[in-house]
Amino acid sequence: MPPFLGLKIFNDTDLNSIIPLIDWKMYFCAWDLRPSQYTETHKNLENDSRLLLKEIIDKKLLRAAAVVGFFEVQRVGDSLLVLDKDSKEIAKLHFLRQQKANENGIYLSMADFFNPREKDFIGLFAATAGLGAKEAGQKFIKNNDDYSAIMLGLLADRLAEALSEKLHRDILGGIGIRAAPGYPASPDHTEKATIWKLLSPENIGISLTESYVMNPTASECGYFAANPGSRYFKLGKIGEDQLADYARRKGMDVKEISSFLL
Repeated sequence: MPPFLGLKIFNDTDLNSIIPLIDWKMYFCAWDLRPSQYTETHKNLENDSRLLLKEIIDKKLLRAAAVVGFFEVQRVGDSLLVLDKDSKEIAKLHFLRQQKANENGIYLSMADFFNPREKDFIGLFAATAGLGAKEAGQKFIKNNDDYSAIMLGLLADRLAEALSEKLHRDILGGIGIRAAPGYPASPDHTEKATIWKLLSPENIGISLTESYVMNPTASECGYFAANPGSRYFKLGKIGEDQLADYARRKGMDVKEISSFLL
């Protein structure tokens, strides 16, 4: 059983609580710096960034918020039927399957992490640390401080990821995986629309464009799969037959759906 069913909103999360979870390696990658090294350039950038983080907190330049929901699901093939409290279908989540076996000779799908024989549960989340980022960035640019504006945007991205990790740890104890539409295991960006239908992230200030881009951009959404055997993986190339089946399951045109795959 999940820790709760339905939605929980986390408004104005304390940034101090998520700064320790920042992935500095990914931050350095965003600056085209090798994460495997730690040069003087890395050190100076991190020092500047930590000073800006202090300013962000002191002046409340950024705000963080999230919404998490747990739902009962019934697996049907590589899709999940999302059920309400009366076991009525309210949405469907669709996944794709590897067509090249992994090192264990298995063709993985995200759907494999849910029970095919009886009802199971899935966690969904949407998190942002970019509330206020646009306004703060514009002020830096107005003051001819492009360096701080760039730092602010990239730090907001890392803080959003750190908030997602904190939710995973605090709510599920870090069990299982935290996956997201548009990433290697689940490359279809259109699945964000179902997450929006179920979580209504606009209530915490995150919108979704017609092209499935989140605004603020320093936002994440995705799935919690609490199966202890779940793992991260890369889907890889899929065949035309699976793409056609996937488009049929989603009720979309093959050409349309392929344009939203990673």
